[in-house]
Amino acid sequence: MKLYTSLTSPFARKVRVTVIEKRLTDLVEIVVVDPWASPNELVRINPLSQVPTLLLDDGLPLSNSETIIDWFERQYPIPALLPNDENLRTQALAIAALTQGLIECTVAIVLEHRKILVQQSPAMIERRLTTIDRVVDTLAIHFDSNTSHFYLDGIGVACALAYLDLRIPERDWRERSKQLAAWQAWAIERDSMRATQPQP
Repeated sequence: MKLYTSLTSPFARKVRVTVIEKRLTDLVEIVVVDPWASPNELVRINPLSQVPTLLLDDGLPLSNSETIIDWFERQYPIPALLPNDENLRTQALAIAALTQGLIECTVAIVLEHRKILVQQSPAMIERRLTTIDRVVDTLAIHFDSNTSHFYLDGIGVACALAYLDLRIPERDWRERSKQLAAWQAWAIERDSMRATQPQP
């Protein structure tokens, strides 16, 4: 298998962390690309030119981090990234979806800041920042910050908060939740998170 990725994409990072957590590094070749440059190798298998894209051994390309992680979970169920209990599983999926939205909000701000100043929308940026604050507050209440496991929801939280630190460091989310900050300090020391540390 080949995993097309960039070293800063938080969406791709979730998949790279999954590969390590599921001990599949020997089965997955990491191919670093710049999706914004629409490289032929990536566009040929994914016309969206997006990362992550996983090219399966049978030639089928999978795009979207959630789709790829779901495939890994079904094909390689051990170690599991979701709890067995149905209620806990649903809760973990709900948190994972929330973190996906948190990443999307952060990416939207990053892209807005890349525009020339006169084309930027301060109102949109502020709206996204307010949304980020709301999501962090919700995670502080509903995320199970248990250090006895690192499920899909935890991967999402860890990657989303790390991306906030990378791209919008002035938004000090740690002040909103000491407990979440303490959990993140634990999470970023995991081998999978250290190995996929994004670069500015």
